[in-house]
Amino acid sequence: MVYNTLYDTYNEADEMSEEKKAAVAKYHRRTLMSAADRLLVELGYDGMNMNLLSKEAGYSKATVYVYFESKDEIVCALAAERLKLLRGELALVVKSDVSEPEKFKEIESVLKEFATEDGVYFDFVSSRVFAIRGVKGADELKELIKGIFTDLTALLPTDELASKWYAFYGKIKTESALKSLGVFDGE
Repeated sequence: MVYNTLYDTYNEADEMSEEKKAAVAKYHRRTLMSAADRLLVELGYDGMNMNLLSKEAGYSKATVYVYFESKDEIVCALAAERLKLLRGELALVVKSDVSEPEKFKEIESVLKEFATEDGVYFDFVSSRVFAIRGVKGADELKELIKGIFTDLTALLPTDELASKWYAFYGKIKTESALKSLGVFDGE
């Protein structure tokens, strides 16, 4: 490569440096998100905090705050990843060539799997996310939720879909409560 000026040489070095900085930031964010996910699965939303995250990831607390401003920002990022996958699964069901009752049965199965396998994220997007204001990633997460709901309105009008959601959510939360009391075995 031929440089016209010394400034061009420094300019290219700065660009490479910015690319490297971005890659390093991405690595650290991913490391912190993996550690946060482990803690959230083990301890739940209320049990996870930034002190525990710094210990789990092997970073100082100050370093954690360089990459994430709050616990909610981390949970929003993790929940968004899961919702993108969920939206893809639900889109396949909506587009499938099965009857409407079979589609709803499959949608319920997909949502139930999300609720049980990713319970902390299910609870977060179902009950906490719409109360969050000013957190990086929260608006994206809210738009994903709205998008999923809009995708599903291809099957039913909004009011009927909302009614089905409330029935499903109530059933999931009731089963969860009964399981925690040892009264319900899930069958």
